[in-house]
Amino acid sequence: MTRLLLAALCGLSVSFASAADPVPVKLVHVATGKVLAVEDNSEDAAAKTVLAKDGTDVALQWTVEKDGDHLKITNKKSGKVLDVNEDSKDEDAAIIQYDAKDEGADNQRWKWEGKGDERRLVSKSSGLVVVPDADGKLVQKKADEKAKDQLWKVVEVKK
Repeated sequence: MTRLLLAALCGLSVSFASAADPVPVKLVHVATGKVLAVEDNSEDAAAKTVLAKDGTDVALQWTVEKDGDHLKITNKKSGKVLDVNEDSKDEDAAIIQYDAKDEGADNQRWKWEGKGDERRLVSKSSGLVVVPDADGKLVQKKADEKAKDQLWKVVEVKK
């Protein structure tokens, strides 16, 4: 818990352990209490991300690693990274998982925006934030300081 609080104070650049052993976390949607997940626990590239009921499945866990000034967020089950579909800059573009890229990866890099434990997850590529749509699928939208549905918190997975 101390490491999580320290990470929150340091801009949530969650890299608690060495890069070879990043700490698994859950990304909890503040408004619903649900967690960031991949639709149907898929391991497929381009599978959509959704909100899901929390549980113990490894598919609900992610690792967050610092990559320059941004973060790379990787699903523990699939090994694929959080990605803005087709590097879209448009609102309502789907947030998916995809194979990690070494170059041209701005649509796979993220940063936390805001203060405290509850923050917005912002795409490096588009500058838009991750939010659920009416069906619980994750998309990107313009940031709104008053929108509670744009807030996420990082919770370390207990062993």
